[in-house]
Amino acid sequence: MPLPEMAGMLLWIGNHVITLSRFGGFVMNRKLSERWHGPFWLGGMALALLPFFVALGFNGPRAPWVLEAGKFGDNVIRSIWWALNGSALGGLIWLKLSGRTMIGSFRLWCAERHQFHWMWFIVSVGVFGFHNYLFLEGFRFTPIEKVSTMFGRVLTGAVIVGVYWLACSLSGALAPKKMRRWPWVVAAFLPFVMLADFVAILYWKNPIINLLNQLDEMGSFDLGSNLASSGVPAPPWAVVLSFFLVVWIFYLLFHWLAARNWISWLKMPRWILLVFLCGLWGGVWAEKAVGTSWKSRNALRWGHNVYDVHVIAGFEPPLGVAQFDVSFHPKALFEEREGVLGGDGKVKRPDIFIIMVESTRQDAIAPEHAPFLADFRDKECQKIGTTWASSNSTALSWYGLFHGSLPVFWPGEKAASVRESKLETPFWFLQLKQADYRMGIRTVCDLSYRNMGATSFGTNQELFEVYEQSPAGDIHWQDYYDQIPQREKTSFTSTVEALKLAPSSGNFHFIALDSTHYGYRWHEDFEPPYADYYDEAGIPGFPSDEDIASIKRRYHNSVAWVDLQVKEFVTELKKQGRYDDSVIIVTGDHGEEFYENGSWFHSSSLLPAQTQVPILIKWPKGVEAPPQASASHLDLLPSLRDLFDLPQVPGMLGRSLLKASDGERTQMSFACNTGVSGVCMAWYRDGWVATFVWENPFSYGPPEEIHLDDIIGPDGSIMLREKPSEWLDLLRQKFPDAPERLFSKFNVVTEGP
Repeated sequence: MPLPEMAGMLLWIGNHVITLSRFGGFVMNRKLSERWHGPFWLGGMALALLPFFVALGFNGPRAPWVLEAGKFGDNVIRSIWWALNGSALGGLIWLKLSGRTMIGSFRLWCAERHQFHWMWFIVSVGVFGFHNYLFLEGFRFTPIEKVSTMFGRVLTGAVIVGVYWLACSLSGALAPKKMRRWPWVVAAFLPFVMLADFVAILYWKNPIINLLNQLDEMGSFDLGSNLASSGVPAPPWAVVLSFFLVVWIFYLLFHWLAARNWISWLKMPRWILLVFLCGLWGGVWAEKAVGTSWKSRNALRWGHNVYDVHVIAGFEPPLGVAQFDVSFHPKALFEEREGVLGGDGKVKRPDIFIIMVESTRQDAIAPEHAPFLADFRDKECQKIGTTWASSNSTALSWYGLFHGSLPVFWPGEKAASVRESKLETPFWFLQLKQADYRMGIRTVCDLSYRNMGATSFGTNQELFEVYEQSPAGDIHWQDYYDQIPQREKTSFTSTVEALKLAPSSGNFHFIALDSTHYGYRWHEDFEPPYADYYDEAGIPGFPSDEDIASIKRRYHNSVAWVDLQVKEFVTELKKQGRYDDSVIIVTGDHGEEFYENGSWFHSSSLLPAQTQVPILIKWPKGVEAPPQASASHLDLLPSLRDLFDLPQVPGMLGRSLLKASDGERTQMSFACNTGVSGVCMAWYRDGWVATFVWENPFSYGPPEEIHLDDIIGPDGSIMLREKPSEWLDLLRQKFPDAPERLFSKFNVVTEGP
């Protein structure tokens, strides 16, 4: 609740412990006052935390100052700040009702020579500095620009840590004697969180706040499914317990250090620290002000935009090198009467099999560890050059494939499914059902994660003959991961058995595999091709070339396991006489990075390592499929519609791969998880990549303002243009088809950076 309302409630409570004096006035009974000191202090904290507890813990109504679902980490930070202020307010009200003067008490607090926890201060600022330095890795600064930027960030860290110390100190000073150390548990939280963020950026190039924000995307806190879907082999209770244990250890460590004579000698009046912090703040202001006169445009932009926390305003550079006012084309809308599948099409209701392999790079399909898929690609499938996912994360990638739309619409539909517990089925599945297709969805993952099930298939599960998933809570946390290969075998076996009883055509099966997710598993009966693979817990923070090669060998072992499963499944299709007339699509949901750009895994950038995936398409016998220079997930739905002679629909970004192309088209990917780069959208064509950023990629609708971040050619980044119009000319030269396909309005802002 707002601080004024909180103060009013505490004052109302205070009125019940006021007694009438013999002089006719009201005074606080001092003995009773001491007894009520703790309840007032704790009451202020509890009232401050109550709106967050209701919203985050029970998915209840959200107060205006509690952020929306999908901002769990931001809300935790806000709740800590509100708790400190609420407890301080409760203590101040107690001071007032006890007959003390607030101004006098504040003067005493400022003048008191207080032990300064300088060890905690130095450690926190040091971690903040190293943490911020990691953000700058990969950006092209001159040495002096990087030194200047880091100097400003260290000063910023000192201001933030100092203000944090003052807040904890004020809350502690206003607490009862037995509770005065409690706020310093919160202080111990700060270096731990920065260390955790340091590790997250080091390994994944993704701030931990982005990972924490996902914990309540479904409206309520759901740690279990997020851990399971992220490949973290630990139960939720262990993660929560470990978190509080580490914070408590930090707290005990700093207080033990504070008790040492060689540390506790430094005591100073608090007003000196206030003056010191003002001086540091002035240093931040000076670095920004002077830097604008000599730093390059990109150094100013990168040095500001990669950080979320700033202590001054007025020096914000533009997000990109050129700004555009845009209107995205609306999502593709389908006509109810546009035609029935299997009517007058090129083929009569072929079986359709889509095998989605988690975290699979295009170059992972190699004869050394995927001999069947490599041979299948070269001899049985359509010839396609580079192939791309529609996103760098699973939920968005599936959305792009089944809706035929850029996942820029995914956040809004996910929010709608959370709000209304209902989401319409993609029209493609309705058409399949109308044509009497028997549809099966089999996954070994938890489809509640990021609402993948609803946003990919709708909420009407009765439309499908089979709808199988593996909710994380239904299986013991350790078994959930260990049993992934066996669950994959079960999915294929179940599909084969269902086909034995099904008609000879008119079957649709989607099978999602997860062995190739981080952890990289295979069945215990499978003999992997590489015996010398990485088998340690975790990933090295500063890996050697051999570390990277060893981890990739483990990854390729899991690819080999998938290769064997697909081979056995295709063999069964041939035995049943279904192979020749079937559509078989094998693809990855996104790529997997192995430190090519300083990061691991996925969901941290839109560079090719995380977005280039295999797309293997075997068409029914007799269907002519011309070679294509490139393709993406967005092309699959238009191609299947073309197979049935259905018209192409406005708003679908892809094109039919069954039609010859007179040149390479631009392929596109979108991301909500942007990592430290902040890149929300990327265009790919002929070895060139254009990246774009905008405010809040999790917003519920497409943006109306986007910024060109960079254009990267075969020889690296292009940074020679100065005027926005020059960047626009280069965009249209390298990606001539992209603006018209994506936007109904695409205007450069001429007074840009």
